Amino acid sequence: MDFVVNDPLTWHPSACPLDCPDGCSLEIGVHNGRVVRVRGTRASPWTEGYICQKVGDLGARVHGPARVRVPHVRRGEGWEPVTWDDAMGVVAERFGAIIHADGPEALLPVWYGGSNGALTGGGLDVRLWNRLGVSQCDRTLCATNAAAGTRGVYGEMDSASPADVDHAQLVVLWGANPSASGIHLVPPLKRLRERGGTLVVVDPRRTPLAALADLHVAVLPGTDVPVALAMIHVAIRDGLADEAWLAAHSVGWATLRAAALAWSPARAGAEAGIEPRDLERMAHLYAAASPALIRIGWGVERTRNGSDSVRAVASLPAVFGKFGVRGGGFVASTSGAYRVESNAWQGTSTARRLNLSRLAHELETRRDPSIRGLYIYNCNPVATVPDQRLLVEQLRANGRFVVVHEQVWTDTCALADVVLPATTFAEHADLTTSYGSHTWQYFEPVVAPEGESRSNHQVMVDLGRRLGVEDPMTEAELAAAVLASSPKAPSWEELRMRRAIPFVSPVQFVSTFPDGGQANLSPAPEHLPPPAFAELPLVLISPATARAISSTFYESAPATRLGIYPEDAAKRGIAEGDRVRMWNPLGEVFVGATLDPTLRPGVVCLPKGLWRRATENGWTSNALIPGHVDRLGLGACYNDARVEVEAAR
Repeated sequence: MDFVVNDPLTWHPSACPLDCPDGCSLEIGVHNGRVVRVRGTRASPWTEGYICQKVGDLGARVHGPARVRVPHVRRGEGWEPVTWDDAMGVVAERFGAIIHADGPEALLPVWYGGSNGALTGGGLDVRLWNRLGVSQCDRTLCATNAAAGTRGVYGEMDSASPADVDHAQLVVLWGANPSASGIHLVPPLKRLRERGGTLVVVDPRRTPLAALADLHVAVLPGTDVPVALAMIHVAIRDGLADEAWLAAHSVGWATLRAAALAWSPARAGAEAGIEPRDLERMAHLYAAASPALIRIGWGVERTRNGSDSVRAVASLPAVFGKFGVRGGGFVASTSGAYRVESNAWQGTSTARRLNLSRLAHELETRRDPSIRGLYIYNCNPVATVPDQRLLVEQLRANGRFVVVHEQVWTDTCALADVVLPATTFAEHADLTTSYGSHTWQYFEPVVAPEGESRSNHQVMVDLGRRLGVEDPMTEAELAAAVLASSPKAPSWEELRMRRAIPFVSPVQFVSTFPDGGQANLSPAPEHLPPPAFAELPLVLISPATARAISSTFYESAPATRLGIYPEDAAKRGIAEGDRVRMWNPLGEVFVGATLDPTLRPGVVCLPKGLWRRATENGWTSNALIPGHVDRLGLGACYNDARVEVEAAR
């Protein structure tokens, strides 16, 4: 594609592939070869013509001072800019030597890809890894616990659509904060309130939507199982359960019923730190409204009870009889509705599988062979993976060769041996779906790559050739293969021409059904106490903010502060702005404090994805998050961090 410089402002169709459920359709304004404006369109109906400010400031990332513009190779303690040919020669030589000495499983590609479409994450890259036979890294940082939870009850039944809020009379927003992430859910929820509908928010913080809600239930993180089971307890006790629906459309109701009867509102309220009357009221509000929709957010899954919590919450529409109508049921990830079969173009691998949520532990303990080389792309693990101190130590380990392909100079880049400049979505083509809407989208680059940046596809072609695994598949051929793998997809020719093609979202138990046609309510969800540092009095949560998407856009963020409930601060002699030490046996974080009355007592808050410069001593919440995982989803348990906070004047 040719790019014109010295042009007037021109607008180009695009789409946002970043790790947010909304999947917005965009227009990018370009002037003199630079991204100067970004605005939403209605090509994807869910976008409704507006976008978040994070993406609105895209030009600052594309052209900012933090960009990696040329390849770099570490020389001692410093960096040397080199040509692409030299950098790739080093990478291929070292990877080839590792494969020759220890076999391909001594290499580990580390990627997440929540902010990438099918052409830049899960495309030619995974084809190459599978053909080489390198170790596989299961991407468990987010959504795997939730997926295990919903799958355990409903198999592969699709989620309802967030847009179905406009058909609901009641919405329960459970562990989600659309004001920070997924902002397009906010207007429908406000319209719900305007037409007299009911909004219930279950969250340890008084979020902006919690402040507008009819009922805010400020649960202690990790106690969602008792709360949901207590709602079922009330349904059984007060005759609110839809016994006819359960008999016709579920199995295992007797098992779930027995478990729920053990959790009275009084017992669950004591465990969750909430008033039993709020549990009673939530159950009756939910029973009385139809259609009633539960939005299951990703905050629910972020503990060792994550998959069980999602199973418990997702069981509520079955018990209360809320399926079978648009505006009813539950909303989780909509990804499954696209029916993409990735094996069709990726191929398969029998290599061993490692867990990204336990990356630090995997690097420390894996043998036969040990991980001697890493290729890190589409993620910033130093800012996002638990047990941060151990991870930094392992990435620095002598004899371990680390390559990072990245857009900006992240904390992970600082630990690499080779850093390669990557394109942003304004500089490459991609094909995107969404996990919160129902639109296929394709976009092309709108500006020339900054410096010598290259896309993942380009780098994989080069790396494969150098390692003796050539792959001639073009981006257009890959896009066609992705679409051909799904019975729900348009043709490649049609999508390339139209750029955005929405499709009708499903209605649960009308157009999408569980495996076997019935909800599986057995075994009953379990509630387990925190396995690490339970003696410490405060729960550390690390939620999303309106400033960043995971760690993306935090390159320009100022120093942050730890949120602490005012009474908890007063007990510790902490005032607004004080320097504090937050600690547990894994480490310590020195940071300023801010008194935050929107938190519930016993909870402190430091945002997720922060870069190390955001705190005084260069460690973030991830330094205090234990490395254990959920027993079913095997995903990270960020909100299991237990800490103490003290003044550090």
